[in-house]
Amino acid sequence: QQQQQQQLPPAECINSLLEHISPAAAAAAMSGEGVLNIADVADLLHPQHAIITGGRSHGGCPLIIFPDNNNFNLLEEADYQKLILYLTSVPSLQDTDLGFQLIIDRRKDKWTSVKTALQRISIYFPGIVHVVYVLRPSGLFQKAISEVSTKFSKDEYRFRLVICSALNDLHEYIDKSQLTVDMGGTLIYSHHEWIQQRISLEKFSSLTHQVSTELDIFIQTIHDTEFPNSVEATQRLIDVQGNDYERLKEEILAAAKHGETLLNNIKGNEEIKEFSERTGNVSAIERLLVQLEETERRFDEFWRTHRNRLQQCLELRRFEQDFRELQTIFDAHLKCVAEMTEIGESVERVDALMADTKHYQELSRVDIERAGEVICAGQQLLGVRGVYPWEIVQPKCDELQRVCDIISERLCKRLEILAKNRELMERVEKANQWCANGVELLASQRIEKCSASPEIAEQSLQEIQAFIASAAEFKLSSPSEFKKIFLESTTPETKALVSQVLQRIDDVSLMCDKRIASLKKLAVKPTRPVQTVTPEPAVPLQPQGGAPHLLRRKHKADLIHDLRPRSMDGVIDSSSGSLNGDTTSSSPDSANHLQNQQDAEARRIHRGHVLTELLETERIYVNEMASILKGYRDQMLSEEMMHLVPASLQGKE
Repeated sequence: QQQQQQQLPPAECINSLLEHISPAAAAAAMSGEGVLNIADVADLLHPQHAIITGGRSHGGCPLIIFPDNNNFNLLEEADYQKLILYLTSVPSLQDTDLGFQLIIDRRKDKWTSVKTALQRISIYFPGIVHVVYVLRPSGLFQKAISEVSTKFSKDEYRFRLVICSALNDLHEYIDKSQLTVDMGGTLIYSHHEWIQQRISLEKFSSLTHQVSTELDIFIQTIHDTEFPNSVEATQRLIDVQGNDYERLKEEILAAAKHGETLLNNIKGNEEIKEFSERTGNVSAIERLLVQLEETERRFDEFWRTHRNRLQQCLELRRFEQDFRELQTIFDAHLKCVAEMTEIGESVERVDALMADTKHYQELSRVDIERAGEVICAGQQLLGVRGVYPWEIVQPKCDELQRVCDIISERLCKRLEILAKNRELMERVEKANQWCANGVELLASQRIEKCSASPEIAEQSLQEIQAFIASAAEFKLSSPSEFKKIFLESTTPETKALVSQVLQRIDDVSLMCDKRIASLKKLAVKPTRPVQTVTPEPAVPLQPQGGAPHLLRRKHKADLIHDLRPRSMDGVIDSSSGSLNGDTTSSSPDSANHLQNQQDAEARRIHRGHVLTELLETERIYVNEMASILKGYRDQMLSEEMMHLVPASLQGKE
């Protein structure tokens, strides 16, 4: 990611913001010298080698006076330069640009001291000198010397030299109101008060300069500090720089309060008010207060701009942090959803899986809603033109939206699969129950009873047909439709289970079809053939006592016929008929023999049905046992299902 760096105002704006140069510092800068304060020249100010009273010429130029104290010759050259540098830095820059006019009072001194002062001024003066007024010595001898020397020395200096013989001559050039009392003027001047005010003024100026230096350091620190890459570091930077801003703000306000107090004290003293205003101390304090107020205003504007950028950086870092957190959460969601492969093998298990999936969907919806809020925040960031880079924010918004759609789609798809599987499991359970009911029904029907009674066979047939029709309760017209629906609903995970159910349905359907075929045969009542009975011919009357042996033989034969088994009637009758050759007496026996043959055939058919049903039942039983062993026992013995077998069933085969 690209590092966003704090942009500072232009250099000239910073210089304007931090420009708290005191008048003394400005004058020193003009001369190329270092900055002096009153502490550096305090020992030079007290002897009053030179003073600045606040008086001005007719052109408004500041006046610097060299009083006649007979001590100027004692001043070293370096001390002179330091003193004159400080005095020329007292007026404002605007007054300094006008230039200076000097007054050298040597009325009680010698002409040599005048020469010394003029030479020093000519050699070094940190400013423009328009005119130098000299009050020459008043002694007769010194006057004569000065008149002669002046004629030859006026052209030696870079400034205009005016020699005044008396104060009246000076008053022609300088108004009395701008001269002190010792020069015949009315200007009130207290050197001690001037020094005290200069000390207070420079203390206030030093305070403002200190504040300016701290502002400079603070802004330079901001310029050198890059925006952090984390929320914590950005928030920490906002707190630290905010505390620095509050501290500097308090220092600015404290300095302003100090200056206002100083100004009120000076203006409140009516005796020195005019003196303070004339010497420029009041204007200097007011100028510093105005600069301090402007500094405060620009500093507040700068901080608001910088604070907004820090806040924008914090919002971007929060967006990036939320994106990273959601990215980690969504990776876990995708992994968890990918592991949701179980679809259940019973209605209860499918219901539990659906409940778990819906619960997980609710949990993920919280993160999806949070992602929506982050996306909205990202769009708001992009709405601020020229602040947030589109190539950083927009791809993250698109990625969050894509992952949210994937998670929602996969969870919805899983719920659809579970719903279909639940319907399949319901059909599987109903099919298993249907098969169990069919097997129970087939086992409850006694074939021997059906064989003995067509009515029972018909009743059993109706029961099986009603059982087949019960498939309509499952919204199926026939058991064969189970297979079609199962094949449409099956999945790779349920293929084995569906295959077992389909096999069981096929087995039960086959048993029902065979049982129906058998019962239909048994339910048909066999039609007995109508026996034709040939009337016996009339027995001729035998004479009494005639042919007794024939009657006795006939009676004996009938008695034997009544006592022998019915199954042997045909054999005996046929043999007796052939032996006796009596066709008339064998006609009833032939009818009985035919009836016996038909009964024997019916019994043989019944025995065949019974044996067939027994064999079919045994085969079904064997198939059911094989299905149970394959569907349950083999699964229980497999290593994959061993951990699911209860401990009470392990080892029991």
